[in-house]
Amino acid sequence: MFDTLEVRSPFLTEDVPVTHRIRIAVIGPGEAASRLAHDLAEAGADVSAFDLTPINESAIHLAESVEDAVANATVVFSLNSSSAALRAAERTAPHLAAGSIFADANTATPALKKKLAELFAPEAFVDVAMMTSAAPADAPTDPPTDTNTVLAVSGPAAQAFVERLAPLKISAESVSTEVGQAAARNLTRSMLAKGLAGVVIDYMWAAEAMGLEDWAHEEMLRAFDAMTRETATGYLEETVKNAKRREIEMLDIVEMLEEADYHSLFVPPTQLVYNKVYHSIKVPHANK
Repeated sequence: MFDTLEVRSPFLTEDVPVTHRIRIAVIGPGEAASRLAHDLAEAGADVSAFDLTPINESAIHLAESVEDAVANATVVFSLNSSSAALRAAERTAPHLAAGSIFADANTATPALKKKLAELFAPEAFVDVAMMTSAAPADAPTDPPTDTNTVLAVSGPAAQAFVERLAPLKISAESVSTEVGQAAARNLTRSMLAKGLAGVVIDYMWAAEAMGLEDWAHEEMLRAFDAMTRETATGYLEETVKNAKRREIEMLDIVEMLEEADYHSLFVPPTQLVYNKVYHSIKVPHANK
C-alpha cells in the first residue's frame, strides 16, 4: 500500500480540460522525491507522488493499490535509493499503463539501470540522471540560485520522453539510445565533484597536522576564487608537460606529511597518476 500525495499545479485551472493535463507519478520517499513532485506540478503537470512510507501531511491519502496510483500517469518517475530502485520498478512494471514511460531517476550504476530496463518494454523505460549545471549569471531564478537541474535521458525511449515533457518547459536532453549512458554521465561527474571534495578534506587534515589549517583554508578559498575553464585546461596540459617534476613533488609531499605523522589518502595515488602520465599514458583533451 502506497501513500499518495496529490499535487495540483498552481498554473492549472478548472477551465483546462483534464485530458490536456500531463499526469505524472513520482515514486520515492524523502525530500528529493517531494521536491520533484512539487516542481513538476509548478511546471504545469498533474502530479501524484507516492511513497513506501507514510508522510504526515494533510494533502496525502492512501492509494487503494499500486495499479490505482499509476493508472493514468503518462510518466512515472522513480526517485529512491539505488538499493530500493529494483523493488520500486518490480512493483510498478505490472501496472504501468500502455504508452506510459517509467523513468528511473535514481543514482545507480549503468549495470543496474540495464537490469531495471529488462522489466519493461524498450519504449516504456528511460534512464534519467538529474544533473545540476551552473546557471547563467543573468538567469532569473526565484529563489536565486547558482545551479539549474537538467535531466539527462538515455534509452530507446529517450527522445519520446523528452518530447513528452516539452510542454512543461523542463530542461531535458536525450544523450543516448543506450540505457545506462545517463547513469554513466552522472557517476562520472560525481567522481570529479566528490573527488574534489575528498581532496579538499585530505588537504585540510594535512594542514591541521602541521598547524597550518587557518592559512591553508584561506589559500584554498583564494585558489577556488581564481578558477576558470582555463584552470581546468591547464591542469591537463601542464601536467602532461611537467609530469615527472610533479611526481617528484608529490614524493616530497609524502615525506613531509610522514614527518608530521599524517598519512594522506590522496597524495600517493596522485603520485601514481603522474607516474602513468610520465610514462606516456595519453590524457584525453590534454593537447587541444
